[in-house]
Amino acid sequence: MSKKQDSVYPADNTLHLRKVIERLKKLTVKYRQAEVVQKALFRISELAASVRNMSDFYSAVHAIIGELMAAKNFYICLYDQQRDWVNFVYFVDEYDEMDAFSHIPMEQLSRGITGYVLRTGEPLLCTNEIFQDLIARGEVESYGASHVYWLGVPLISGDSVLGAMVVQSYDEQVRYDENNKELLTFVSQHVVNALERLKQREMLQAEIEHQTAELRHANESLMKEITVREKAELQTSVLFAISELTNTSEDMHSFYASLHAEIGKLLHAENFYVALQSEDRKYIYFPYHVDEVDGDAQRRRLSKGLTEYVIRQGKACFIDDEKRTQLVRDGEIILGSEHGRMAKQWLGSPLVLDGDVFGVLAVQSYDEEFLYQHDDLELLNFVSQHVAVAIERKRTAEEITRVNVFLEKKVAERTEELVSEIERRKKVEAKLFHDAHHDTLTGLPNRALFSQRLQQAVSHKRRHPEHNFAVLFVDLDRFKNINDTLGHSAGDQFLLEVSQRLHDCVRDNDMLARLGGDEFVILLDTIGHIEDAKEVAARVIDKMRQPFVLDGNEHYSGASIGIAECQSETDSAERLLRDADAAMYQAKNLGRGRFVLFDDSIHQGLVESIHQETALRQAQFNQDFVLHHQPIYNLFEDTIVGYEALVRWQRNGEELAPERFLDLAERSGIVVEIDRWVLRRCCEYLLTRQEKQLSTPRLHINLSIRHLLKSANVRELQLIIDEHGIDPKQLVFEFNETSLLQDGRRLLSSMRHLSQFGVGLALDDFGRGSGPLQFIYNYPFDIIKLDNQFIAQLTHSERAQAMVRNVVQLCEELKIDTYAEGIESDQQRILLESLGVRLGQGNLLGEVRRLKSPINDLSACA
Repeated sequence: MSKKQDSVYPADNTLHLRKVIERLKKLTVKYRQAEVVQKALFRISELAASVRNMSDFYSAVHAIIGELMAAKNFYICLYDQQRDWVNFVYFVDEYDEMDAFSHIPMEQLSRGITGYVLRTGEPLLCTNEIFQDLIARGEVESYGASHVYWLGVPLISGDSVLGAMVVQSYDEQVRYDENNKELLTFVSQHVVNALERLKQREMLQAEIEHQTAELRHANESLMKEITVREKAELQTSVLFAISELTNTSEDMHSFYASLHAEIGKLLHAENFYVALQSEDRKYIYFPYHVDEVDGDAQRRRLSKGLTEYVIRQGKACFIDDEKRTQLVRDGEIILGSEHGRMAKQWLGSPLVLDGDVFGVLAVQSYDEEFLYQHDDLELLNFVSQHVAVAIERKRTAEEITRVNVFLEKKVAERTEELVSEIERRKKVEAKLFHDAHHDTLTGLPNRALFSQRLQQAVSHKRRHPEHNFAVLFVDLDRFKNINDTLGHSAGDQFLLEVSQRLHDCVRDNDMLARLGGDEFVILLDTIGHIEDAKEVAARVIDKMRQPFVLDGNEHYSGASIGIAECQSETDSAERLLRDADAAMYQAKNLGRGRFVLFDDSIHQGLVESIHQETALRQAQFNQDFVLHHQPIYNLFEDTIVGYEALVRWQRNGEELAPERFLDLAERSGIVVEIDRWVLRRCCEYLLTRQEKQLSTPRLHINLSIRHLLKSANVRELQLIIDEHGIDPKQLVFEFNETSLLQDGRRLLSSMRHLSQFGVGLALDDFGRGSGPLQFIYNYPFDIIKLDNQFIAQLTHSERAQAMVRNVVQLCEELKIDTYAEGIESDQQRILLESLGVRLGQGNLLGEVRRLKSPINDLSACA
């Protein structure tokens, strides 16, 4: 037998084992999900008795729903029919904001999908396609942030829609299906029951207050209403006695016996029993049963007896011979041969808690010596509401008693250990104080403790001017890339290693703290000269350049550091931390992996940045911005295949290049409007040339990554193109490589939408960042543009030439075009052609010039 044949059987066994393991995993997940749902419903049922206020109730419901499905975005609204408005009593959303208990008129809300659920009273699983269909049919209109998936169910009590409960997702990866809809619909009924129980508690209090008022009124007209008063007093005393049974009865049997005696004071109850359902709702048992004809009632499966009929109906029932005969004829009840003597009259009232029937309270009479009236049924029904609460309270009280007995036993056993327990509590308190002032991952001081220590240093400086100290603000390079690529576990391991390296760089009397994420700060206490701080910063940078071993592989990071020195006793802790942060950003802008000492020039730069941002916000697009363009050539055929549109800002008599204002526009968010203006101008150019029947190569437009972070921004880009009637294939959207290292899933989803729409996608500045290969493999790019700094190295670096050759070969296999940016010499062009790069742009081929007339300016395209 060959080696190949020998390996067949182990492989088959392995495949069989994998299938078995996969089935076991699915079964485990199924059972766990069922357990989670059961526990969640039980917790919802308990909420009405445990929460202090409605805010806690809604927050607890949100937490429980979050255990059953993705519920990062969740809200509950209630419909006020009297005022005809909708109260958003609870609202949590990552994009939209709404104050608690916001009131929105139903007329205004009815055209949204929430209003749709309230109008129809039906659950709705709304994908983007369904949402667009509803809009097209005129059923709804779009409000708020655009969702990817939306799931809403009505809160229904009887025939009335009380409100709605909604979860929604803005992430393509977080989806809802029919199972989620059924589960949320099922849970909504328990939420309604809990809400109604809370209302019943309020109604009970109001009823007690109302009865008290009636009693006072009865005292004023005692002679006229003595009978009514005595009956009311008796009812009140009985209800009070039933309530007190929770505390006075020794066990459940004595509780039920006392309950029987109290109810006997109100109506004829010689034949009386309490029936309860089992937890699985399959059986019914009788914890108390007194009857002159039948003996003890036995536990039985739910069938079609009178008790089960009340449970199904959920309301009190008066059954006499005529009514029983009718029920038997209609098939509502079945009387077996084991039934003995029939009662002349039978009264049963459901025991209801949180809207859920869990048992029945019943009395019956076998002869005509005593006949019940319908008033007795109403009285029994009224009493049953209080009995249900009393039974639940007694159950809870017995459980508390058992717990108390257990606790008392434990206290007795641990009395001798009191001293050690006190010491342990002191340690716990010390730990709590430590945890409140230290980072949970690294154990380093947190922002609160560092700020306190920094303030102490500033105060000491005021008393001792000769005391010098400095603050170092350390920001790690490429941390997010490591975290996103390897996962949070590897990211935590990386941060622990960083904290240890930083600790090795400082003295014992210095303070190292973590502010959050990848930001660390160092307080260098008592330094002789600022050069000491620079020396520490250089040490930190050198430490951070060394490789980190994560998951068995080497990874590289780095650090950018800002230094702020306390120069006078008038300095403040806030200013020092702010200045160190500003210096750190200056270090990052200068190329990372370095330190910068805060000085007046940085301060002036900050002031100038603020002024420039103000000017940018006040700029008029059609007056203050102009477009330039640079041709893109086929290097082999020496023909123009496209143009890259470049925006310029006209300010103070000069035209500012993009690198002088786009970073600021990016940080302030104005870049989105600038990009939309550029896109509109380009569409106008293409439309004009199209009307003149002039052919035009594709226009390349540089866009901010902000357009990809929200689906609404992507739709706005598509809308602009559709409004101008432009073929999307005439446009190429370029995105910078270094800006793509955030929220990869959302970016990928948005790019796929644009690609399916027909727009070309280009990865700009390829080779400048740290993760280019993942963009080639995972993102739907049509074009890769090699960074101009990369091109500049070709003439003197064989390594760079080899890299370009391999990238071109890889892109050819993936059917991706390769462009070269910044071609400045014939030698670079010859090298690029030899390496297989067919397309490029640069001053050698065509300079950047202003886009003036859509007819004449692109004349080379015709």
